[in-house]
Amino acid sequence: MTAGISEAVRFVAMAAREIRDGEVCFVGIGVPSLAAMTAKRTHAPDAVLIYESGAVDADPPVPPLSTGSPSVVANTAMVTSCLGVFAMLQQGRFDVGLLSGAQVDRHGNLNSTVLGGAAAKRKVRLVGSGGAHDIALLAREVIILMPHDPRRFVSRVDYVTTPGLRTRENGLAFMQARGHGPRCVITPRARFTFESGELTLEAVADGVDEAQALEGFGWDVARAAQVRRLPAIEPGLAQVAAHLLELWGRDAG
Repeated sequence: MTAGISEAVRFVAMAAREIRDGEVCFVGIGVPSLAAMTAKRTHAPDAVLIYESGAVDADPPVPPLSTGSPSVVANTAMVTSCLGVFAMLQQGRFDVGLLSGAQVDRHGNLNSTVLGGAAAKRKVRLVGSGGAHDIALLAREVIILMPHDPRRFVSRVDYVTTPGLRTRENGLAFMQARGHGPRCVITPRARFTFESGELTLEAVADGVDEAQALEGFGWDVARAAQVRRLPAIEPGLAQVAAHLLELWGRDAG
């Protein structure tokens, strides 16, 4: 395992690696923002970070606590409205959206609405979609960021807030959308793709084996023909991620 860094730092750094230089990114709060800020400060200086509050080509000096935090607009190139940002999304201007949720399933569906299926006597109501549904359908690709918590990885989400794969197996073959769906799922332990038509273990983090990457998952997760080992986190990348996490002052879960 990459020596001297926490799981939270590894999570942010692995997520940051997924952002390519020059990509236009729809950025949420928490790990998505930390990852985008880390990427922009390291290997992707020309990535364009956009927040739903209206900040376009943002470069927050400190991690924002909400989309309305003053830091979101401190160094931004342009400020529009929430309506303006979602109009850009409808126009196809976004390369990638960074999303998370309470649950993700084998088809890449996300749940941020309610825990407890239709038959459950007790349900836990969550924050809801926000812009996640729109982002999943209209951004060209989606990167899903999830802590390694077995409760979050389920064979089928309790509620489909944000649709994943547009496949017959997922019941969404009929769906017409500009976006191609999820590119990958990143956890602190592994990188998953959907190359087999469902969630597939594609690579494990440095120092993590396949059993640890899949620990606690509620179904038999597909594996790539050859599961890669990701390179160790570069010291510079780890340093930036650690600094932003310290400024954030919260858990990366």
